[in-house]
Formats: sequence, structure tokens, C-alpha cells
Amino acid sequence: MILIAALVGAGLGGLAMLMMFHAGMLAERSGTAVFLCAIALFYPVFAAQEADTGNLALHLIIFIGFATLARFGFQRGTHLLAGGLIGHGILDFGLHVIGAPGPVWWPAMCGAFDIAAGVSLVRLVQTGKATT
Repeated sequence: MILIAALVGAGLGGLAMLMMFHAGMLAERSGTAVFLCAIALFYPVFAAQEADTGNLALHLIIFIGFATLARFGFQRGTHLLAGGLIGHGILDFGLHVIGAPGPVWWPAMCGAFDIAAGVSLVRLVQTGKATT
């Protein structure tokens, strides 16, 4: 189940960036910054759903970190946003190991999604198809 979740996530992450590119959403950075914030918001939502105040506090702090990174990425460059997506994917896989709020398959799916989206964004920037 975890492998399938990761494969689905990777496919959807690449597809999401492709769709954003074709819609013209990568011509400037705001869409990608919002995208990173939205991705980082899922774990606080899962922690709130489980009514786990300790996990909620932890994941809100992590969310604030990624939201801050999204702000700086919006101001300074798409490479920071791509790095944020890849970094969140790595965090997801770490949370899979130690345990995370939400469905058991979520960290694998989200991690693969984030990394595929981030790598796709890097490639689009390198080829001049997304703003730097």
C-alpha cells in the first residue's frame, strides 16, 4: 500500500507542475508559493482532527517554517520554492518513519508528490519555462 501511495503521489506531483505550467501559473512565483503553503498545512489539519495538542503545536511550527520559506521564495526566487517542496517531501518520509497524524499512507504519497513537484519545478526553471 505504501509503495502504491508513493507511486501515485509521484505521478500526481509531476502532473500538478505540468498543469500549472500549461495554465501559465509558473510565469510568476505566487502560485507556487501558495502551493507550498497549502502542502505544509495538511499535517496541522490532521493533528487538529486527532485532537492531539502536542502534535498540533509541532506541526504548526513546521507549517510556519514552510510558510516563511514560501514568502522568501516568492520574494527571492523559484529555486527556494522548489527546495521547499523537495524539503517537505524529505520531511514527509521522515514522518513516515517516526509517525505522523493522518492516514498511514499519507507521508509516502505526500513525500513522493512533493519531491516530484519540486524536481519538476527545478527542471522547468532550468529550461526557462518557469520564472526564476
